[in-house]
Amino acid sequence: ELCLHNSRVSSWASLDGDERVVIGGYESGVDAAVNLAKAGKQATVLASTATWNVQTVDPSSELAPYTADRLREVTAEGFSPSPKLLAPLRVQRVERAPEGGFNVVAAWKAADNPLPLPDGLRKPFVTRAESTARWLAEQEGGDAAPFASLGTITPPGAEGSEVVVHTAQPPVLCTGFEGSVASVARNLFAFADEADEAKGCLCGAAMLTDDDESTAVPGVFLVGPSVSHGDLSFCFVYKFRQRFGIVADKICRGLGRDTAAAVAECRKTNMYLDDLSCCVGSCGTC
Repeated sequence: ELCLHNSRVSSWASLDGDERVVIGGYESGVDAAVNLAKAGKQATVLASTATWNVQTVDPSSELAPYTADRLREVTAEGFSPSPKLLAPLRVQRVERAPEGGFNVVAAWKAADNPLPLPDGLRKPFVTRAESTARWLAEQEGGDAAPFASLGTITPPGAEGSEVVVHTAQPPVLCTGFEGSVASVARNLFAFADEADEAKGCLCGAAMLTDDDESTAVPGVFLVGPSVSHGDLSFCFVYKFRQRFGIVADKICRGLGRDTAAAVAECRKTNMYLDDLSCCVGSCGTC
């Protein structure tokens, strides 16, 4: 209630003040930071994952190339004001500050260790060693000029230690939206605990059986971009369409129909993905 959801911003340039704290570091959070920077406002991003350095085989768990390019533009040498990127942080609460404005209270999580892809197609924004060197130079009053092109990424603090970021304006909340499943069918599904370390599309996921059936109400199935299994997200159409046959098969067999021929035909066109061991996080490239 003390935050401004990013969906309610009609013009970033028209926001009051010359600085904003952004809560959330995936697509919407980085988009907000870029837009604020281009509007001449200092943005401080508090993210649970350093998404700007994440490189995986699953495009749904890292920044889109377009978003990453835009972030590189506003963190490049010579651009001002460049966003400050803080991660991995778990925001615990937002409260009104006694002196006015707001305090965003967060705790450092265990340091992420993003690994580059073998082909090296995407270079991380900055290594932890480089960001630490810059940060130390700034804190100790030394010469930070040699690190000017490294961006403004603050190295993580000790796990569990608290950090308080003050802002004069309501923080911008960029943690996504309540999914359609939770909003219209909450009574039909069980959902991942909010304390779970789910990321990106997996946050607040509906709990499903191997046949994409609700674990709470038998006979209710889920199809579409909200389907997930463990660490695997099916939020893109080329992924979740491969699960349609699984649901149809389970329903038809429940009605006593012979589905062997139909399943065999679906397998020929790679439209019956029941072996998730081949996905390795890419959910549908196998």
